[in-house]
Amino acid sequence: MSDKKGIKGDFNLITILIIPIAIAINFICGNLVLTLKLPLYLDSIGTFLVAILAGPWVGALTGLLSIAINSIADPSLLPFSLIAGVLGLVTGILARKGMFTKLWKFIVSAIIASVIAVIMSVIVSYVFFGGFDTSGNSIMIAGMISAGIPFWPAQLIGNFISEVPDKFLSLLVPFLVVRGLSDRYLYKFSNGRVFIDARKAEKAEKAEKK
Repeated sequence: MSDKKGIKGDFNLITILIIPIAIAINFICGNLVLTLKLPLYLDSIGTFLVAILAGPWVGALTGLLSIAINSIADPSLLPFSLIAGVLGLVTGILARKGMFTKLWKFIVSAIIASVIAVIMSVIVSYVFFGGFDTSGNSIMIAGMISAGIPFWPAQLIGNFISEVPDKFLSLLVPFLVVRGLSDRYLYKFSNGRVFIDARKAEKAEKAEKK
């Protein structure tokens, strides 16, 4: 594992190799959700996983590439690559600060990611599509506006309903996966030391209580 913090420290050989795997995870989960018609996206699980393990720059690149590749089939998705990139960056920063080492820290991190996702989704949707993009979320927002709810509150409420559970679940899966990884594997990633040190501190704390 490299102790360097920054772009060069984040991008080692194993990191470069798992980026395509993370993008594939995003694609598979996202399409599964579409097939099952679930009110979620789940197309960021792979992005969050590599961001937590390998750092902010890897997370940002994975998020951008993932949505950009999907936009080949649906060009309307391309603006949302900005959101995926920012969320990958933020998640990597939070992980580096130890915000995925305990359950309560995970909850705080998920709230932060959800708030960013809601705000950016409203902005991107409005700037590029006038507030109504091609997602099923826009149908819900349109229904609220038809029911008398003003435009901006409807945008915030609609995106809150769709983004918050999606981001919590999309972050929960990588959080649980990382907790199950061995120290030997974590050492291979730039954020690995954070989790290894947290485990050692937790063991020492339990030993003192005995």
